[in-house]
Amino acid sequence: YREFLQIGIELIGESAPFYDAELINMAQMFLNSFGANQFFIEVNSIGCPVCRRQYKKVLDDYLQSRMHQLCADCRRRYEKNFLRIFDCKNKFCQEIYHDAPKITDNLCTDCAEHYEKTKEFLRKMGIEYKENKKLVRGLDYYTRTVFEFKLKGLGAQDTIIAGGRYDLLMKELGGNDTPCIGWAMGVERMLLALPENLPETRKTKTFFVAAMGEKLFEEITKLRDMIINKRKICIAGNPLDSIKAQLKDANHYQADFVVIYGEDEAKKNVYTVKNMLTGEQIEVPQTDFGNYLNSIV
Repeated sequence: YREFLQIGIELIGESAPFYDAELINMAQMFLNSFGANQFFIEVNSIGCPVCRRQYKKVLDDYLQSRMHQLCADCRRRYEKNFLRIFDCKNKFCQEIYHDAPKITDNLCTDCAEHYEKTKEFLRKMGIEYKENKKLVRGLDYYTRTVFEFKLKGLGAQDTIIAGGRYDLLMKELGGNDTPCIGWAMGVERMLLALPENLPETRKTKTFFVAAMGEKLFEEITKLRDMIINKRKICIAGNPLDSIKAQLKDANHYQADFVVIYGEDEAKKNVYTVKNMLTGEQIEVPQTDFGNYLNSIV
């Protein structure tokens, strides 16, 4: 296990908190798809460079009289990347950090709003999670949301998926400021989570669900899950975007079908489905949508 493989997913160019929740949701659905369900999700926010500068001053005050009690690794880490001290496995260090100020209590207004909105979307998606205020990353280009999926019963090596937002990476590599978020799964650890009999996989159609307004988000989430449960690929649009922007995204992702759900559809209890190849657009009753999906091969 000193050498390992990873399965990764990256979303480049999107900064909205909806996408933070969406990638966490995708990771959960991926694990569920092959029957690995003995896991729990931890989330945290590590803010931005502005937050961290202010937070370090607060942490300095707390650790000033305790620094000599920390292990050599923590003292070294504190000078290089101070957030990494919370990764320490030393029991005595962890006791000191237990009562230390946490970065989530010292976020700037923008980062605090981003974090709260991310958690709100997670709740609307029905995703259970734990807040771990000591969950951090060892690289400076990570910002805001960080998360881990941990498998019960694996002990110290229990993290099978780790991810987060890395909005500072592109500029650090010489490019433009570009928001990014992603996660990686350790293949070897994932194998420990696999059931004996994997579900059959086959090539299928891709759907894009366009939500016309945030107040319909929970209905859209249920619709997206229904499509996935029918063994289809489904992408949910950002409900904060206009319908025009979401249709543009559907074209970008080369979706086979777009399912539109707005106030008009809600009143009529239908879904508007557009075939992106032929341009044909039909209304499908909500009560018959499962049968409609079964007819798409």
